[in-house]
Amino acid sequence: MRKLLIGAAVLLCGCGKGEGEKTPVKLEDVPPPALKTARDKAPDVQSFHEAYRKKDGTFEIRGKTKSGKVVEVEVKADGTFVDIER
Repeated sequence: MRKLLIGAAVLLCGCGKGEGEKTPVKLEDVPPPALKTARDKAPDVQSFHEAYRKKDGTFEIRGKTKSGKVVEVEVKADGTFVDIER
């Protein structure tokens, strides 16, 4: 019973970096300034293929380079750059 309670507590509290919830969005629903910033910050990305809206309102936009490496650019709706993961 104790293991069950501990497992439930872990699920309720979450784990990982604590990024919060992300909701998938269509690329056409990403504000143009946000998409422009993503393209400017990751010019080596051939095309962006998915996007997520985080609980705090920022967008995580993912794409792949020519070599197949995934790049994630995080931006605010107004185009303000937040972070990039390569």
